[in-house]
Amino acid sequence: MSYQKHYNYSIENPEQFWGEQANEIKWFKQPTTILSKDENGFDRWFDDGKLNVCYLAVDKHIEDGYGSQTALIYDSPVTQRKVTYSYNEVKSEVERLAGGLRDLGVKKGDTVIIYMPMIPHAAFSMLACARIGAIHSVVFGGFAPHELAIRIDDCKPKVIITATSGVEFDRLIPYKPLVDEAVEKATHKPDKVIVFQRRLGAILTKTHRFVDYKKLVEKSEPADCVEVESNHPLYILYTSGTTGRPKGILRDSGGYATALKYSMKNIYGVEEGDTYWAASDVGWVVGHSYIVYGPLINRNTTVIFEGKPIKTPDAGTFWRIISEYKVNVMFTAPTAIRAIKKEDPDGELMEGYDLSCLKYQFLAGERCDVATLKWLEEKLQIPVIDHWWQTESGWPMLSNMMGVEALPVKPGSAAKPVSGYNIQILNREGKVLGPNEEGFVVIKLPLPPGNLLNIWGNTDRFVEGYLKRYDGYYFSGDGGYVDDDGYFYITGRVDDVINVAGHRLSTAEMEEVVSSNPSVAECAVFGIEDQLKGQVPLALVVLKSGDYVSSFELEYNIKQEIRKVIGAVASLKKVLIVKRLPKTRSGKILRKLLRNIADGVEYTVPSTIDDSEIITEIEHEFKLHKIGTFEFVTEEEKETLDDLQVDSFIKYYKSYQHSVNDPEGFWAQIANTFTWRRKWDKIVEYDWETPKFEWFKGAKLNITENCIDRHLEKKGDDLAIIWEPNDPNEANRTLTYNELHTEVNKFANVLKNNGVVKGDRVCIYMPMVPELAIAVLACARIGAVHSVVFAGFSSVALSTRINDAECKVLLTTDGVYRGAKPIDLKAIADEALETCPTIETSIILNRINADVTMKEGRDIWWHDELEKVDATCKAVEMDAEDMLFILYTSGSTGKPKGMVHTCAGYMVHTAYSFKNVFQYQHGDVYFCTADIGWITGHSYIVYGPLAAGATTLMFEGVPSYPDYGRFWQIVEKYKVNQFYTAPTAIRALAAQPNELIERNDLSSIKVLGTVGEPINEEAWHWYNEKIGEQKSPIVDTWWQTETGGIMISPLAGVTPTKPTFATRPLPGIQPCLVDEKGEELNTNPAEGRLCIKYPWPSMARTIYGDHKRYKNTYFSAFSGKYFTGDGSFRDLEGNYRITGRVDDVVIVSGHNLGTAPIENVINEHSNVVESAIVGYPHNIKGNALYAYVIVYETPENEDFLRNEINELIGRTIGPIAKLDKIQFVPGLPKTRSGKIMRRILRKIAENETSNLGDISTLLNPEVVEAIKEGSLVK
Repeated sequence: MSYQKHYNYSIENPEQFWGEQANEIKWFKQPTTILSKDENGFDRWFDDGKLNVCYLAVDKHIEDGYGSQTALIYDSPVTQRKVTYSYNEVKSEVERLAGGLRDLGVKKGDTVIIYMPMIPHAAFSMLACARIGAIHSVVFGGFAPHELAIRIDDCKPKVIITATSGVEFDRLIPYKPLVDEAVEKATHKPDKVIVFQRRLGAILTKTHRFVDYKKLVEKSEPADCVEVESNHPLYILYTSGTTGRPKGILRDSGGYATALKYSMKNIYGVEEGDTYWAASDVGWVVGHSYIVYGPLINRNTTVIFEGKPIKTPDAGTFWRIISEYKVNVMFTAPTAIRAIKKEDPDGELMEGYDLSCLKYQFLAGERCDVATLKWLEEKLQIPVIDHWWQTESGWPMLSNMMGVEALPVKPGSAAKPVSGYNIQILNREGKVLGPNEEGFVVIKLPLPPGNLLNIWGNTDRFVEGYLKRYDGYYFSGDGGYVDDDGYFYITGRVDDVINVAGHRLSTAEMEEVVSSNPSVAECAVFGIEDQLKGQVPLALVVLKSGDYVSSFELEYNIKQEIRKVIGAVASLKKVLIVKRLPKTRSGKILRKLLRNIADGVEYTVPSTIDDSEIITEIEHEFKLHKIGTFEFVTEEEKETLDDLQVDSFIKYYKSYQHSVNDPEGFWAQIANTFTWRRKWDKIVEYDWETPKFEWFKGAKLNITENCIDRHLEKKGDDLAIIWEPNDPNEANRTLTYNELHTEVNKFANVLKNNGVVKGDRVCIYMPMVPELAIAVLACARIGAVHSVVFAGFSSVALSTRINDAECKVLLTTDGVYRGAKPIDLKAIADEALETCPTIETSIILNRINADVTMKEGRDIWWHDELEKVDATCKAVEMDAEDMLFILYTSGSTGKPKGMVHTCAGYMVHTAYSFKNVFQYQHGDVYFCTADIGWITGHSYIVYGPLAAGATTLMFEGVPSYPDYGRFWQIVEKYKVNQFYTAPTAIRALAAQPNELIERNDLSSIKVLGTVGEPINEEAWHWYNEKIGEQKSPIVDTWWQTETGGIMISPLAGVTPTKPTFATRPLPGIQPCLVDEKGEELNTNPAEGRLCIKYPWPSMARTIYGDHKRYKNTYFSAFSGKYFTGDGSFRDLEGNYRITGRVDDVVIVSGHNLGTAPIENVINEHSNVVESAIVGYPHNIKGNALYAYVIVYETPENEDFLRNEINELIGRTIGPIAKLDKIQFVPGLPKTRSGKIMRRILRKIAENETSNLGDISTLLNPEVVEAIKEGSLVK
């Protein structure tokens, strides 16, 4: 039968038509009355019929012999779990849960709230309620307690069924505390709260209402299906976005089951036994109808997917599921497809999967724009069906009925009315409109089976909202029109029509035009108030990933296209680029909310919003661009670091050009995003000869107001610091920004109480505990200069640094465990202080309850001092060029170099570089494994992340304790998104068994970073493949203690990466290569000495107490440039590779040989862990090459391995680079920051071992003796 005949039959003979469809399901009592009226005069279907929906969905198929068929597939990329359930297994789960509910006193007609994540037990709970005739009300998991409490009071559940947690991308959401708070807020109290324990680490609170789900099921006897009347309520489903008392849509049993069975075959074209997937949530009507009841009644295999269309793990996850489970028909929301298209515009991720099983792709939830529909048609090469229905209808109202007759697809149309729906377009007066006349979409009564029975407990609202406006019709609330061929077009909610100077315009039509622009991923057009025209349209657009078009160009092109397609009457004046649009969790764009924000109308953020933070983002954009009511706001909205984030290569290119052509303007724009007490008189003033550098001259600020105070209003409850202790069995600690503010103020007052004033130097000799970060910030808050000394340095190294800086106070601890080894820090500090006359006070933190000696008059306890102070401490005003800290460079001989960094420039560069290199987004967890005793810890554990409002993770321990899987355990535990470590750690970890990695979930990692030295190619590939799984870009960062912040590095996911290359300079950094004479090398490729030819804000200003040494070390070699001391190679594309310190170049027989490239070749050998090369005197060659090599396994024949290494070098670089001596060693001497101490290796190779200098500051001083003993030049 053709569609038209089939449809006409349903309209002309509704009782006969639906009576036939009712025969397709199994009734306990077959209905004889097909259509009737109830006491209110409402239409009722199959009034005298009796059935059970759970029986239809489960038991019937088992009775028919299909018990072993797969009923349900659970796929959870967020928890890495996959489980299948047969119909027999589903029945076992459901009947025992139903028995448990019965045992708790739940009976037919009682209500049960289900507040669950997307796990099979949510479906089991729904079916269990249906089995015993209880009325379930599924509330979307994650709704706020206030919203849940409203629903509790409205439907008065006897029992609530919940789980311990849900997972949103990489964020764990504890459900039980939300339920507890909701029950506390609600007037009605449920008898019991049944909790399914997921064991994902969420908080589980146990009250007197607590019932363990699994134990309840285990001990209960199975419950049989209870016979219910056709019009007995199956469920209550609250519609999204309501305010005040929620609107509970009430659904019947018999009519709904009949309609769903009919729809599966006739609309979706699904046969029994097929696999059907609706990518939605059971909290929405789609989940009720087409994840649970529809597919199961039709004996299909249904998929419960706990994930998102993107980022779990990528935009190919939908295609994986279709391919893996042989999905025949899929149903999702257009917003999901737009998200996929934005991330993967060319559909590259689709190409890796076999999608030949997929017959049809259905879309609903909001109108699908033509561009998205065509993109999906082109990629899938199958019918893509946009159809229309509502929570109220329960099943489709407009659709191409693929099981009856596949009609031609008209993009933009939801096709024709589904059987049983007499849909018409009326004007305001109720007159039926002709083709192509836009009006109100209504359905002539009676509605077909399966539509809403009523609104729970509010019949008046049901009549007022749906039946009163047009007598004899159901009012849908949507606008639309029908064309000459009978195809319907839904133009959106009635309030989405705007009135411009008396002209009624459809925002849907304008959105079609906007979304057709090739740069646009998705958009929203809505009307905002205008004094002259009443309303004018505003377009918000989200760009496709990787696309960067200027806002001016995009706005011009879209305005021209709108004029061309709709006309000048549209008056579209503004197109605003935003990062994302506010949506409900089911994917509907909240246009009314956007309009209310722009018009300054009071609004309530809907409980169903996907992420409420989007509202703050939108308000910020409206203020920046003076949209609507914000046009007249006198206080200027500041740009933020988010606004200036470089998130595309074209943006990088333009930012970099801006920074070179107008460096002062570039840095001023970034600096304006910070909080200043007084703005600068001049951006930069410098003199290379003196040398003297002043940034933001004349400005006043305090860096802690930028790292803490400015975040308190909007991010006060966000985590600032996560601390993971050395011992994995010890409790961790977290500090929100509010808590950090309190702790910093208190300790700042402790310092003041002990005589510390602005300009005083404070030495900090502490392990990686939160108090270290607190102390650093407390010093900065009162203007004291901190000098952090790594808590592994000797007493001699500590006293040298204290005396050089003339520190007034020492902060230390009673001790620390490094791995399993206790370190007596207090004893080391006491020994150092014997020769430190400037120290007046030593404040000791009790970390390990050690038995220590306290020197009277000098030593005081940290906790005692905290008891004496309050939590209020006004930040001291600092000049931009005031000293912030002194940090001594590692590995030096003689007097250490105390690099001085100042307040403003350091703050600006570290925050900007952090935000861009790591592409940090709000909510990410960032983990840098360094110690705050090094510059990396200063810049990229404390100041940079906190100034950017990030969550930064501090780790007290070492990567090898209790085993070499510790880093990966931490990544999984905290769902780390950015991971930053040293190549030396990477090489050590690469030498360990793979199972240490594989036992942990590292899928949260978005960005990998390296710091401290160039990373060799083998380690780079291991890091990329094993840790990043080839999906997380590696940022190989080059910078120095002296530079203060990252200088050359990829921007994660924005600029290309290349193994062994630091790649390109950050915007604002101008590197160059010069030859021995100082001549700049301007061609590519080139190799020379790496210099920086324009100042940057975070550069060290001097060496404390020795400006002459500062000048001689960095500025005397090449006039008008900062000399880094490093050699570098620049390739054809302009990527920089650091070839090592210039003094790591060895002249062999007149050839300049850099040691780094040779080491890279050696490290490629399968048995080599790491290597280091130095030069030593040779009678004939002048110098020869000596290699120190760490191997995985000691070879039986060392000479054989030596020959293999030299052959590898000869083939790769050339015979000139072959090694004269190769010594196999147990380790290499390294500084605590991971740098190889080549000076020591050179001395051993030269047989000058009597004067190796101070080796106490090494990470592994014991290895020096072993190398000396095995030397080949004795």
